Amino acid sequence: MSWYTSDRQSRLPEDWDRVRAMVRDRAHNHCQAAIHSVLCNGIGTDCDHIVPGDDHSLDNLQWLNHNCHELKTARESAQRNMIRARERKHPREANPGRIC
Repeated sequence: MSWYTSDRQSRLPEDWDRVRAMVRDRAHNHCQAAIHSVLCNGIGTDCDHIVPGDDHSLDNLQWLNHNCHELKTARESAQRNMIRARERKHPREANPGRIC
């Protein structure tokens, strides 16, 4: 993720370095990805939110290899883009042209 255009870093807790170290130590520095990238060497480098968002609890954090982290983020972005495209084509309103 490019920190240059993101506000993500400002939304991290003040003790993020400590939390990140706890996640790394809990994983014994091994990649915890459910689906590994072919470039994964098994050594973790990144702290990842399992469920995207701002839940920084230890239950929602995992330690991933950088390549696995990029792969997971790309899958999440593609899924989110498909949902948004579907919603643009099919509005949620029952009858958007009806005037009440």
